[in-house]
Amino acid sequence: MAGKQKRSERTVERLVIAAAEQFARHGYVRATLADISRHAGVTKGALFFHFSTKEEVAMAVQDRGREAMERAVLQLEAAGGTHLQLVVDLTYVLGRLLREDVFVRASVRIAREREPGDAGDIVTGRGVPGDDDTPDFYGQWLGRLGGLLDEARRAGELGCSVAESSVRTPVAAAVSGLETLTWLGVPADECETWLADLWELTLPALASKDGLRTVRTTAPSVP
Repeated sequence: MAGKQKRSERTVERLVIAAAEQFARHGYVRATLADISRHAGVTKGALFFHFSTKEEVAMAVQDRGREAMERAVLQLEAAGGTHLQLVVDLTYVLGRLLREDVFVRASVRIAREREPGDAGDIVTGRGVPGDDDTPDFYGQWLGRLGGLLDEARRAGELGCSVAESSVRTPVAAAVSGLETLTWLGVPADECETWLADLWELTLPALASKDGLRTVRTTAPSVP
């Protein structure tokens, strides 16, 4: 029984990896279950034994992308620093994950091709698009970064007169800009230079004097 369970787990792992590769390369709409099963080296019957629909496969892929983000958050939190520093550092980590993690890249393609929600609510912090619990790349990252900005405000790291929507604007710009630069094939060092320039320009208008003194705008050494 244990051996059968292990084989089943290995099959699921192959399927999820193959799905991530297909979604990242071809997008959610063009990738097919036949392609996924073929690249995983399993039959379509084996795929349907574990996943009923392509949407279920996509959810498994997005779960893995979300796990990559959560690991990054935990590593950065363990390194210490302010909430505002964590926001800056997470944008650099996002750039790395977009280049190196197939589950994150696939999550971007899936989110981009899903039914659009109210993106304005993400930017202003008044909700997350969609009316279900399906993981969504933009909702995850902007929601997490928005929550950290709320913590930064409570900790006195942001200027008292800065509007909530104004604080979230550079974060939304960082996420969308990094995605665009990555798909254009811009080298990692150029992406990080762009990101450092973005934070150098915007942080003085957002942070309190004390908050600004503690923030490094260059890439973190971890994770």
